[in-house]
Amino acid sequence: MTDWIKAINPTAVLETESQALAATRASSIGMVIGAARDAVLAWYAANTGAEATRLAVDQMTQRPESAEQMQAATQIGLAGAIFVVVLQLMLAVVHWRKPTSLLPLVFLMLVVWALGTGALAMLYALGGQQTAAQPMGLILMTLATMSIAALLHTTAIRGAGRLAELRKLGTS
Repeated sequence: MTDWIKAINPTAVLETESQALAATRASSIGMVIGAARDAVLAWYAANTGAEATRLAVDQMTQRPESAEQMQAATQIGLAGAIFVVVLQLMLAVVHWRKPTSLLPLVFLMLVVWALGTGALAMLYALGGQQTAAQPMGLILMTLATMSIAALLHTTAIRGAGRLAELRKLGTS
């Protein structure tokens, strides 16, 4: 357990190969956190968010076929979100088994994007806009989970570099 606590700390000195490996595997935990966040957002979009969108489209268009099209689009979006969640979980397993710096780099870029859009959503909601896409609770959840994931991916990138260095030196 202490190896994990030390490994997740991005400023800890990684002296052994096992510590560097644990730090590199931290990205897998970040991927699982991202998948959980995406699952919650997909559930919201398919339930509460879909109903609010359907009502707004029905009011604007006054055509019932638009509401039916929105329901079909919601189902397609939910299927896409489920695919993304499953893909993230599969990549987390792949990274856990064969850790490198590639997946943490890619996921760090995605996390930075999510943090940026979350920050913009918060500014939009705090600006008094009545049509914010998500409730404040979901926006705060995104900011919190993606901040943790960014920390984990950054730790993993650092750990992968140290792991490669230790393996090159032949030290364990």
